[in-house]
Amino acid sequence: MKRQWVSVGLVLLLALWTGSCDWLEDPSPEFVRVMIESDDESMMLITSTQFIPTTNELGEVSVQVFDSDTTTASFPFDQSWDISEEQRFLLMGFPADSGSVTVRLRVLIDGDTDYDRTVTVLVDEPIRYIYLFNQQIIQDFVLL
Repeated sequence: MKRQWVSVGLVLLLALWTGSCDWLEDPSPEFVRVMIESDDESMMLITSTQFIPTTNELGEVSVQVFDSDTTTASFPFDQSWDISEEQRFLLMGFPADSGSVTVRLRVLIDGDTDYDRTVTVLVDEPIRYIYLFNQQIIQDFVLL
């Protein structure tokens, strides 16, 4: 009888040990991958990992960017950024000219889809995406 309890105890201990391995893994994101498809030629992209989102007393969110890159993205566009240190990512996209561009924007965080939409982007209505430590916090924001 004692052997049975020891065997059951060992099986339970092994089950707990193998199941708890996921508890010890760091959930922090390591990279973000942006893929953009369109029948149009290109669009302007502003990307950053160095920014702070803030909220005013009315609950409106704005973003203060400290460093960013501006790129003319030709389609199809596929690029990855290392976000393991900053654990944040910002993207804004505008038409390269004064017209509009219809794009399918996909954003993957560590290989998992976080955003996948097809939108028409205008100069005064850019596409906006912000990610902060495993949380997509807002789509509409004002760039300071």
